[in-house]
Amino acid sequence: MSLRTIALWTVHATCLVSLSAMAQPSPNDLKDEQIRTLVSGKRLELRFAGTPPSDPKFFSHWNFRADGSLCARLIGSSPKTECADVGKWQAENNTLCWKLNSIGTTTGINSTCGWVRKGEGDLYEIVDTTGKLGSTLFSIGR
Repeated sequence: MSLRTIALWTVHATCLVSLSAMAQPSPNDLKDEQIRTLVSGKRLELRFAGTPPSDPKFFSHWNFRADGSLCARLIGSSPKTECADVGKWQAENNTLCWKLNSIGTTTGINSTCGWVRKGEGDLYEIVDTTGKLGSTLFSIGR
């Protein structure tokens, strides 16, 4: 094995350890009932990793309906745009979980759960428990 190959594997392993260390529950995470109260019947303005957190043209507007159904829209879509995908959401084991039919199926993020934490100002953060999605910021739509 070459020195270059060893170096690449070391960097890869370090990144994996860093990601798994980040995906840990916190004592400040919201509990199931708090999560339900926060999102049920509301539109969340999601800011996925790698997009500017304050630029609305990169928001993805998702409706977390009170009946447990979910309307997901693509990044950059308006809140009034038709759903790009539909699915289900629930709060379980102190995490917010969703399962969509098509969005994210190629990357495995169509079905995920994450701890919900209060962020700065009006922002909240979903920290994916699997490490596939990473950290996603959101605010409650107005």
